[in-house]
Order: sequence, then structure tokens, then C-alpha cells
Amino acid sequence: MKPDKSRNLSEIEQLAAELNLSLNDSTQANCFNAVQLFWEDTDKQVFVGSEEFIVYMAKHFTQVRTSETGQYADVIIVWSRNESSLPIGKINLNDLILKRQGYPFGLIIEHAFVIIENGNIFQKPDPKSLGLYQIIFESEALSPYLKINGYEITRHRRSDKS
Repeated sequence: MKPDKSRNLSEIEQLAAELNLSLNDSTQANCFNAVQLFWEDTDKQVFVGSEEFIVYMAKHFTQVRTSETGQYADVIIVWSRNESSLPIGKINLNDLILKRQGYPFGLIIEHAFVIIENGNIFQKPDPKSLGLYQIIFESEALSPYLKINGYEITRHRRSDKS
């Protein structure tokens, strides 16, 4: 089942609870994997690297304008920069796939999460083995990143371009 508006908050809470119950000392899941688990593109809790996540996102999602109103199941990616070779507002996931000269343009993916309903998001903010999956307000999820150098978010909507 792919998420749609028929998947209500209690079902997502149940998903988070089931994932949290299955955590153990060897679990290495992170926020990228949480996105894949939400979309049921995997049933395994594993650590997903940033390059692998970019490929996954480019294959299954279309980047939409950040100014658009968020929709249920949109994926938000939080970025920062350690240099200014790619100006704010110029991140395009498809350009990152091409591995053009200068890749990764000083970009760092700080976090990723899925918008659900009533201003809530689904996330796994802590990649440690016992870091929990959460449902919290989007503003709460974004607050740690607001003062990071070159902070930017991109919004992505499921398209399954493959």
C-alpha cells in the first residue's frame, strides 16, 4: 500500500510504534530510511547514505516549489552549506544526480521527513540505534536547523518517474 489520504494519523502512529518496538542495539536506521519506510519502499530498518537517498528521491519524487503549500506525504529535505558555490534557492535534486563539476556544491543534507496531517510530520531525527520514530509538528522538526549556515528546505512530491 502506498500512502494516500486514507492513511490516517492513528495508522501512522501505529507504524511509528511498531518501528520503535522493533529497534534494538544493532538497528542503524536514519531519517532517509524513515522516508522509505513511510512510503513502504522497504521493510528493513537500515542506514541509508545521502547519495543513495538522492538517487531514491530523484527516482520516485518530483521537486516542487518550496512556496507551494505542503500536501500530505510530501517529503521535506533540510539542507545546509559549508560553502556558497550553489546559491540559496538553486538546489535541484536532478542536478545533484548528474554529479556535475563541483558536486556536491558544499551541500549537506541535514534531515528529511514526511508531512502528514494537521501540521504534523513523520520522522526519525536520531540515527542512533535506539533513536525513536516520531510524529511531531513540522515547526518543531525544523527549529534546530533555522540558524544553520545556508539553511534551505526543498519539497518533493511522489511521482514514480521510473
